[in-house]
Amino acid sequence: MTGDRLVADIGGTNSRLGLARAGQLNTASVESFRNDDFASFDDVLVRYLSDREDAQIADAVIAVAGPVHSGRARLTNRDWHFDETQLSRSLGGRPVSLLNDLAALGQASVFLGLDSLNPVVSLDESPMDEAQALVVGIGTGFNVSPVVISKGRVAQLDVEYGHICLPADIATELSARFGAHASGFTTIEEVFSGRGYAALYALEQAMTAPEPDGDTALQTRVEQEFQFFYAGLLAVLTRNLMLAFLPRRGIFFAGGVARNLLSTPAKAAFVDIVQGPFALNAVGAVPVHNILDDAAALKGCAVYAR
Repeated sequence: MTGDRLVADIGGTNSRLGLARAGQLNTASVESFRNDDFASFDDVLVRYLSDREDAQIADAVIAVAGPVHSGRARLTNRDWHFDETQLSRSLGGRPVSLLNDLAALGQASVFLGLDSLNPVVSLDESPMDEAQALVVGIGTGFNVSPVVISKGRVAQLDVEYGHICLPADIATELSARFGAHASGFTTIEEVFSGRGYAALYALEQAMTAPEPDGDTALQTRVEQEFQFFYAGLLAVLTRNLMLAFLPRRGIFFAGGVARNLLSTPAKAAFVDIVQGPFALNAVGAVPVHNILDDAAALKGCAVYAR
């Protein structure tokens, strides 16, 4: 393919667009737009291309923060719809591919360097010859993207993991801490997402310090204790994911929840639990990383092979 590939990462709040060639993202071409300023993605596309009339668009790969099926997609928190056929017409008949945003990160995970990752659990030996990895998105919602590398290509499965029932081991931890209040958390996403973290922390505050009266030391202690508890929950979930998907190449966290939590002292509690032995020897050691590169999804779109 000659010419530029238009790449886009469409989140619930912002849209980021850029140009790539031969699998390499041109970072100077990347521009971000607030979705509230536009009625549709088509308007964003027109705005971006209006300043790049000399771009030689050959095709487009667009990552969307929502489900993708049969060449169509929609954002989960905004009435924006995407259709590969319609978008192709808007681009003069150039081919267009839609990806889920986690799938785009899965494509990128194979190629991200150490400057784009923050190691949470490291191994003495590199697992880069392993074929399976897992991207775990914990942000507005929760989902995972299983990654399989075969003959130099990256393939993925479509899943909706956040909506399955909460595992019994995590439900038990919640019940022990919050009693009957824990019954309101029934799915993985209700616990492991931005809103899940906020809801549990509000419950923690209400039960631990209902009347802090401006006592900042007490508030800090409550927050730190909750971070350690939540990091333990995340570690238990991570071990479950290791068993379910055997991602020996690594687990890659995306989203602000894991990035922020695992940059606090609570990281030590997470690492201690995750590194515990498994009864099943087939699991082995799995490295864990936080994705720090905000352009990672664009890089995944750049390397995506149709």
